[in-house]
Amino acid sequence: MKFPDRIRNAYHIMRRGTYLMPVTEYLKTYSDFSGQSGSGVNVNPTSAMKLSVVFACVRLLAEQVASFEMSVRKKANGKSEDLTGGTIHHLLHYPNKFMNSFSFMELMNARLQLHGNAYAVIRFDMSGNPVDLIPVDTHSVTVKVLNGEPFYIIRDDEMGINGTFFYWEIIHFKMISRNGIIGLSPIAAAREGIGLGLAAERFGADFFAKGGNLKGTVETDGHIPDKEFKAWKARWDKYYGGPVGDHTTPILEYGLKYKQLGIPPDDAQFIETRQFQIQDICRFFLVPPPLVGDLSRATFNNGEQQNLQFMKYTLRPLVKREEMELECKLVSRRDEGTIDINFNIDELLRADTKTRADYEIKLVQAGILTRNEAREIENRDPLPGLDEPLDPAFLTGKEEKDEEEENENLNNSNDNE
Repeated sequence: MKFPDRIRNAYHIMRRGTYLMPVTEYLKTYSDFSGQSGSGVNVNPTSAMKLSVVFACVRLLAEQVASFEMSVRKKANGKSEDLTGGTIHHLLHYPNKFMNSFSFMELMNARLQLHGNAYAVIRFDMSGNPVDLIPVDTHSVTVKVLNGEPFYIIRDDEMGINGTFFYWEIIHFKMISRNGIIGLSPIAAAREGIGLGLAAERFGADFFAKGGNLKGTVETDGHIPDKEFKAWKARWDKYYGGPVGDHTTPILEYGLKYKQLGIPPDDAQFIETRQFQIQDICRFFLVPPPLVGDLSRATFNNGEQQNLQFMKYTLRPLVKREEMELECKLVSRRDEGTIDINFNIDELLRADTKTRADYEIKLVQAGILTRNEAREIENRDPLPGLDEPLDPAFLTGKEEKDEEEENENLNNSNDNE
């Protein structure tokens, strides 16, 4: 299809394309996840970030992915060539004129965790090479589909981007999806749990704001005339109302009795509720609670296993979907299948100095790494003569033993003659 034809198709998309709603409207209509929770608290990405465990989970995932080194390699003739300094590598490390690689990936992954979708517009030069990645607000994007091809309608005044874009002009990171086009938000899915956590936090704040006093009533067996009641009410407000009376023992007149209405925090299991909400919300983000500060069940024995599970079941799928999207949108068609974009998550496996040294020694002795490659892992400069892999047979002394046996056999042969 020629380029002008594609422009005309984009023009007609508003009239005859299949409509896909913006993310928030999609979630509200089809998932019944957005809006007010059962606890009466309105849950959205902004309010959810006020809950410490949500903020910690989003920050952890966004910063972890952003901190991974990204590499670009090309496979050809059974060999892998490092494309550091190439067009794609430069774009990933300098995505635009106002963000570096870390801040760009941090923003994209924060939006991914909060909204289930993150978008960036790809800008091309006159030769068709990608030169900029401009992130756009998730709520400014609407998706439509025409003949099985998605189009992105963007109205982002903050970034100054307005128009309709082809799918190959948009980087779209998305979480698990019900239709393959728009991802579901963890915040929306965890609405009830987050709402309960915010409600518990609000209850605690109100409780301490009132000096730890619960709601109650003042009862009497008889009737107090209006004049006496107003005089009593004025004295009560003066001596016992507000912060002044928080820690003052009131004196009840006219046979009045105090009756508590609220439930004490202990009876309401206030602490237990807040503790459970941390674990419950962590399940939605697939984050081990110790990584966001909940050490109630952390031990020296399970800490390492939890870190490995976090890398295997949380980070690896997350970076894999982003690797695939970047390759799909940034690699030209002639290079498809030959260029790989990778996030180096092996950095998380870097153990203590002794364990890491033993591991690298074994790789070098097995001939898997050269000595200079091992030095590079440790951020040290290469040395001359260390670019060839070692021969494992030489290290085990097998070559010397074979040579001795060969000489012995040769000597025996000469003696027999």
